[in-house]
Amino acid sequence: MGEGYSLPKTMGSIRVKVKLFATLRRFFPDYDPKKGIDVEIEEGSTIENLIQTLQLPQNEARVILINGISKKITDVIKDGDQISIFTPLGGG
Repeated sequence: MGEGYSLPKTMGSIRVKVKLFATLRRFFPDYDPKKGIDVEIEEGSTIENLIQTLQLPQNEARVILINGISKKITDVIKDGDQISIFTPLGGG
């Protein structure tokens, strides 16, 4: 797919751009990190709804940024949001 992944738009839906990081990319074999994934989702959806739509394991999709700002899984997403999803960060 030259344009990346995209789901069709319907009435009452919004479009967001999703960027996946680390091992989350394995769930989309043709994932292009420069393009990300264009996703159509129902208006009023939360980050948790988005993770379910993408069929990502919730225990792996732990660090979420919307437009560069850290958010909770219960936060509502808006049309045009840029969403970055990371696995848990480790270090020491």
